Amino acid sequence: MLKSIFRITTLIAVISLFSACKKDWNELGSQLIALDDLTIVSFDTLEIKTSIHKEDSLSSLNTATSFLGSIFEPDFGQTNASIYTEFRIPSSDVVFGDEAIVDSLILTLKLASYYGDTTSTLEISVHEMLEQIITSTTDSLGEDSTITHYSGQDFVVDELDLGSISYNAEPETNTSIDIVLSNDLAQSFLDADPSNFTDNTAFQEFFNGLYISCEQVTTNGALLELDLLQEVSKMTLYYHNTESDSLSYDFQINSNADKMTRWSHDYSTTNIESLLAEENVEVAYVQGGAGLRTYLTLPSLASLKDSNYVIHKAELTIPYFFSENDSLFTIPNKLGLAAINAEGNLEVLIEDQNVQGASYFDGNANALDQTYTFNIARYIHKVIAEDYTNKLALYVPSSVLNPERVLLSNGTTDVISLKLFVSKQ
Repeated sequence: MLKSIFRITTLIAVISLFSACKKDWNELGSQLIALDDLTIVSFDTLEIKTSIHKEDSLSSLNTATSFLGSIFEPDFGQTNASIYTEFRIPSSDVVFGDEAIVDSLILTLKLASYYGDTTSTLEISVHEMLEQIITSTTDSLGEDSTITHYSGQDFVVDELDLGSISYNAEPETNTSIDIVLSNDLAQSFLDADPSNFTDNTAFQEFFNGLYISCEQVTTNGALLELDLLQEVSKMTLYYHNTESDSLSYDFQINSNADKMTRWSHDYSTTNIESLLAEENVEVAYVQGGAGLRTYLTLPSLASLKDSNYVIHKAELTIPYFFSENDSLFTIPNKLGLAAINAEGNLEVLIEDQNVQGASYFDGNANALDQTYTFNIARYIHKVIAEDYTNKLALYVPSSVLNPERVLLSNGTTDVISLKLFVSKQ
């Protein structure tokens, strides 16, 4: 962590320093003054409170990729990912021919990447969905509205196991997962009334889709990132009839097929459950896969409102530390930072993140210093000048697509710090 050039050791000293002159708060471009010539006002000794919160309102519907698997580690407990997916018929008025008999039914899933221990064995099973993934509804006045499905959503599924496989994620040799499904399910397609295959609306009413899940692992494990939009991801029915003994038909998972990752976490074997009730913790947790965020409450900056100082840079530094499992379960190379408004929702730090740009805003992991650093001068100005919220949230960007996690330190040695680079007006 960067050490302060100049440190104000108490809040009283900070207040007296900034109240010497009464001028309007101002902000100038830092490019006009070399940072080496500036005074650094450090808030290292003023407590920045950290608390842990669950992510419970993230949608994983129709994301670019989907996750399947199970991992366990001492610090973050159990994480499981399963998949609900619909299928589509590529043509209308499908006819399987006279006396069609099943040969086999194969579910193929394209492997895009993985997270965790590829030597772990995953026990994958498949079940039939008994309800549709409905994404819109029409009220009594004929108005359409969207139904949001969050990452913890459950749908009713049949208890009957349609197929299972023991799988090891070996990226160099395994590029897809093939699961042999029940011939009974396959034959039910062949024996169904042709009206169920007139179009996709009829087919969806007939067949709601599949639920793909894994048994919980007790150590390590892996999460498989699957690309269900790849052509290879499909359910293929092999059959024969009176005219041919070698026929096949593909049920597709295309962009019109609704699908979602169902994320679940069990923290009962960790300290996390007890820490969720704490207003301030020394070890904080940030976890993707719709897992955990860390909230920061900055010290009051009201004393700076009428000062004669010009702020050029505001640097928020968050220390992290490595755990023994980081070799298997990597940390995020970048964290997100957003303001928390009065309603408890996140608001993008537009001026720093979007206007100033990503390279200025930063948030990247510094492996040498073991810190994440954010430049938030315009946000700090907004807090001081407009009484904007002084609460921030740290999170894994695109959390439903990134299961990485990291432990943050805000203890007696490595503490989260806010440094203001200022000059006298």
